[in-house]
Amino acid sequence: MSWQNDYRMLETRGIGPVSSHEFLPLNEQCFIRKDHKCGKLFGASKSCFIACPTDDDLEPILGLMIEKLTKVGIEPIIAVKERAYGQDIFCTKICGKIIESRFCIVILNDREDKERNIPNPNVYYEYGLMTSLAKHIVPLQKENLKLAFNIQSYDTIKYSSKNIGTELDRAIKDAIRITDAKEQEDREQSLSEKTLLRRLELSGLTLQNNTWFLHPVISDTNFRGFKEINRHFYVYLGKIEDPSEFEEYLEDLGVILHRTERKIKDLETSLSNMSTGSIGVRTTRKEKSFTESQSELFRLNHIYIGFVIQLGVEAEDFIASAKTLIIQYSRYELCQTIDGVISIGDVEVSLVGSMQ
Repeated sequence: MSWQNDYRMLETRGIGPVSSHEFLPLNEQCFIRKDHKCGKLFGASKSCFIACPTDDDLEPILGLMIEKLTKVGIEPIIAVKERAYGQDIFCTKICGKIIESRFCIVILNDREDKERNIPNPNVYYEYGLMTSLAKHIVPLQKENLKLAFNIQSYDTIKYSSKNIGTELDRAIKDAIRITDAKEQEDREQSLSEKTLLRRLELSGLTLQNNTWFLHPVISDTNFRGFKEINRHFYVYLGKIEDPSEFEEYLEDLGVILHRTERKIKDLETSLSNMSTGSIGVRTTRKEKSFTESQSELFRLNHIYIGFVIQLGVEAEDFIASAKTLIIQYSRYELCQTIDGVISIGDVEVSLVGSMQ
């Protein structure tokens, strides 16, 4: 696979302490508001998000859920008690809580009105969010009701007052077992990648975050950005473990070349405008900005395009295609792993054993 989602280290995670070596995937960008940074961490809270309609008849069942979840150390978060008006409140109280939850429960009971069943739109919307966020979901519905056509294939638990306790016990136990296994798998993948990033860091290559001025160039691509402070260059680095990723990386490479050149032209124009201004009226802040922009433009004279390629993956044709894309520009230089080592300029990084 390519790079995993960004990971952020936590000292605490919901209820109880967490190992300082544990990393959690970060949901960087809000998928509802495209200009909004999310920053929520998947599974950051040892909680269960419960989506349900507002119905007094559900109070005994909700009380039973709270009791059973709390007993096994899972914090219940009930959507109807979290709702509030406003987009920001929705992000904080609903979507954010779903992202941070360990698993979710959804109660799909309709409201009965004049012999008609009326589904609750909030519940189905939250159900959709859970699905899109790849959460483990426990769907429940009262046994005398019917499921909507498009979710009839889902494994929904039909409950009654007689079996609800037993069904909840089984469903919660399964949810913990399944999410435990997934967390272990994700942890092994992230630790492998963490080792790779640490080897790059020890060689002087620092991973750039979303405050980096070139972050918009690569933010929606498979590349990560690195900076070498002493030697004054940047690196766009790809991580390839399977030939199926070649085509997408070539598409992304074409995009980042175009965006970088546009960014450089904008920077050159900005410097030109600043240099033609009167020196006497420049403020200290403007002088600093001018100097920093000059420094960035100098660093952009040499950019490495690197590929960390899994041992055993034949990549000759892919590298040839990548070279064809960058040959029209003088500022870019291609580099790749050879026998588990990648040489970026005079920086040599051994990656043997860093990938599974």
